[in-house]
Amino acid sequence: RAVAELAAHDPDGAYALAGANGWERRLERALRARRRRTRLTHPLVVEELAARGSFGVTELEVFADCSSIWLFDRIVSPRTIDAEVDARQRGSVAHSALSRFFGGLPKRVGTERIDAERLDETLAFLRECLEEAVAGVRLELTALERAELTGGLWLDLEASIRAEAELDSPLVPRRFEVSFGSDRSPQELQRGLDLGGFTITGKIDRIDVDPFSARGIVQDYKSGKTAHSAAQIDSELRLQIPLYLLVLRDLVGIEPLGGVYRALSGKREARGLLRAEAREDGVPGFSQNDYLDEEAFWGQVELAQGRARGLVERIRLGDVRHDPKSGECPDWCELFSMCRVARA
Repeated sequence: RAVAELAAHDPDGAYALAGANGWERRLERALRARRRRTRLTHPLVVEELAARGSFGVTELEVFADCSSIWLFDRIVSPRTIDAEVDARQRGSVAHSALSRFFGGLPKRVGTERIDAERLDETLAFLRECLEEAVAGVRLELTALERAELTGGLWLDLEASIRAEAELDSPLVPRRFEVSFGSDRSPQELQRGLDLGGFTITGKIDRIDVDPFSARGIVQDYKSGKTAHSAAQIDSELRLQIPLYLLVLRDLVGIEPLGGVYRALSGKREARGLLRAEAREDGVPGFSQNDYLDEEAFWGQVELAQGRARGLVERIRLGDVRHDPKSGECPDWCELFSMCRVARA
């Protein structure tokens, strides 16, 4: 391994050292490992991929980020021996707590929206929902680990609810964890979003609706600090919000006014894709740059459909590459040892 690493910046020295010790063949094998072909070619694998008829929207986003990440994270799917609370687990608990909270808010507090004048009572209920969600974690956690998980999430969720209480939105949260494209989805949503030749599956975290008309928005919680703006949805190849808007319109039967990512930490921004024509009476209070005219709004939705079709075509062909979106492997990716990408 040391000689192979040396070859990355001093190939002559590496080959000289290998030759002096009789390691030439070993060095060649080590170097070939990093030059391996990435495309999937086994007939049975390619046949199975080509036959797929449904694809998760988050799966396609992962493939767009890097198809090698998709292969190892979604197909090979390695797991650590000792399970631990990672970002994905934290996000799952946060989603569960918020679903319980908004679903039970009308019965417990007597209001569908977060009422700033009843915030103490509302936050007490939020705390109960969080503790129930943490209790549902299947990992064997020590008392300290459970306390750290609860405490960290409480800081984020409390601040998020306080921030939402300051908004003056005419919409009310009505549906939560809305899955589509699976047997466990509501019957009218089980077929998934048909994009011609395949269907999209997924789960919408939250749908807010106008209590006086069939209009609404979709919201997607992000446990991190990032909430993508309208421009970033395009540049970062995000598919969730644009495709969820089609689900809202074509499957749920609600006219979409827009969709936002709601970050649960950091600045806790809500950014996304919104129709400018509904700015005053439907979706006020969001970032000015996220309001788009009708042509630009539906243009982004159409663009997302085209990108989804292109990604599905590549998956069905087994077209896996070393192709991180930014051109370089992200620092947070821990899969480089499996996809064998050399790192500095």
